[in-house]
Amino acid sequence: MTGGAWLLCAALALGQGDDRQLLGEIEAYDTQIATLDVQLATLEGTLAAAEADHAAALAAATEAETHVSLRADSARALVRSLYRLRRFGVLRLLFGAGDPLELRRRAAYLRSALAADELRTTEFATLATTRRDAAAKAEAANAATRQLRDQLVVQRESLDAERTRRRALLRDIRGSQALTARVLTETATARSDFDGSVRAREATMPESAAATANVDFRSLRGRLPRPVSGRLLRGFGGTTDPATGVRVVNNGLDFEAAAGSAFRVVADGTVTRAGYVKGYGQMVMVQHGSYATLYAHANGLKVVVDQAVRVGDVLGTVGTTGLAEDTVPQLHFELRYNGTPQDPTEWLAR
Repeated sequence: MTGGAWLLCAALALGQGDDRQLLGEIEAYDTQIATLDVQLATLEGTLAAAEADHAAALAAATEAETHVSLRADSARALVRSLYRLRRFGVLRLLFGAGDPLELRRRAAYLRSALAADELRTTEFATLATTRRDAAAKAEAANAATRQLRDQLVVQRESLDAERTRRRALLRDIRGSQALTARVLTETATARSDFDGSVRAREATMPESAAATANVDFRSLRGRLPRPVSGRLLRGFGGTTDPATGVRVVNNGLDFEAAAGSAFRVVADGTVTRAGYVKGYGQMVMVQHGSYATLYAHANGLKVVVDQAVRVGDVLGTVGTTGLAEDTVPQLHFELRYNGTPQDPTEWLAR
């Protein structure tokens, strides 16, 4: 069963005894899944940054350790020199000189040794502190990544649980003629409300603008690009649902496509709807004068209402919201003239 494009053509009495709002339940699942998806993506980004910080901290700690090791050798040599100096005594070193030139040389050596002692002691202390701080930062970064990984596991489990519940609800609907009828009744109501809001908006469009855009769009018949790459799942018109035997009508075309792949507007126009609509899921509607195109079951929208778009602009990404099965990512595409569905097949380039 596909999204809000399906209308009941058989008697709807089968669904009258069930007061559940099935489309509302699906919308709640879709909303929660979308929220969890965003949170998961944020966590994954944070984890990637934390892992990069951890790697940098480890590199800094390793470098500090190397510097300390290198300085340790020279520090040991200095300690040996100072030991010999203290053993023989400063005065003995100075006054043991045989002439003034040797005295100056020994005094210079002594000053140099003492200065080197102070400098290297300071450097060594600084390096030791740097090594300690780098090691502490690396450990803190490691702890942060462990915590984020744990959070990621919980988030994925929550997301999987929501998707499992959504799949179970759709499976129940497809397996029950009564629930299928109920969903299609709700879809017809939602479609009526949606179409009413669309007509109200179209009524505010200046006639001159509609006429101009209408002529331009009509010239594109048989030349429109496909909104997405993928095989055709269902065509335009009536069909019988194989699971329940209920007669339904598809007001557009359904294309199977890779989840997250981009779908694009087929002609220049203005976005008149961008959001969640029961049955359709996340959808975009673009006005082209008296004509309009509709794109549904998205898992992310890239445009907003009143935004002007040009042919080929990305409107969103393919998904499974609304009445789409989450095992078959798809795009539902409709083309309307003054609100009346047209067969898009006649408009798309072959």
